Amino acid sequence: MQVPTYPLLLLPLSLLLLHSVAPVHGGHALVFPGEFSHWLNMRTIIEELVKKNHSVTILVPDASPTVNYNNSRDAAKFNFLVFKVPYSKEEYLSPIEEFIHFSMHDPSMLQVAMKLINFMGRSLDFGRQQCDGILKNDQLMATLRDAAFDVVLLDSLVMCGDLVADVLGVPLVISLRLSLGSVFERHCGHAVFLPSYVPVAPVLYNDHMTFTERLINLVTYVASSVLTELGWKLTMDKYYSEIKGQR
Repeated sequence: MQVPTYPLLLLPLSLLLLHSVAPVHGGHALVFPGEFSHWLNMRTIIEELVKKNHSVTILVPDASPTVNYNNSRDAAKFNFLVFKVPYSKEEYLSPIEEFIHFSMHDPSMLQVAMKLINFMGRSLDFGRQQCDGILKNDQLMATLRDAAFDVVLLDSLVMCGDLVADVLGVPLVISLRLSLGSVFERHCGHAVFLPSYVPVAPVLYNDHMTFTERLINLVTYVASSVLTELGWKLTMDKYYSEIKGQR
């Protein structure tokens, strides 16, 4: 027995299926990579983005000790935008090496605290210089605007990536959940953190905490919020206001 065919019915069905198929376009991500192990983590993420047909532009200082923007293998996959900073790779590595050598000689808690404050101050200076190299570079900012990025992917230890995203009007994604007391997640990301149930970094509890653990979590929660707010007011608040006031 011959099975009947219905060409007249198949034709409109085929047209309907073709009409419902829409083209898929990859997105364009602007990436602020961290250094050392943070770059390895970020690289894994952006390699997956490239595999899914998204384009990636990596914004990197010319003194980066980790991100090899001259690597031909990476250049074939990623687009590097290199900006100038007023320090060398050796100057950037110097405080890190000093801190490592210092830590090997069994220093006292007071010495560690003083050295850590000095290290953080020098790191902050490098971060500010990177911010200037991007946000006060009119040509670079014009290039970023013209690129029409869909998202900014930021390592949590890189300064001013959030400010660049805000100036460009582009959504921001932080690659690591890594802020003291989960302050960024709570204050910037508006994530819900109930101190009695949600442990904040670097506390290693779970959602079932004893009274003492909940008390420690609450103290960490409040102290990190106060210290972050105070530190921000003393270091970067004026800078952000200056940049935002220029736009």
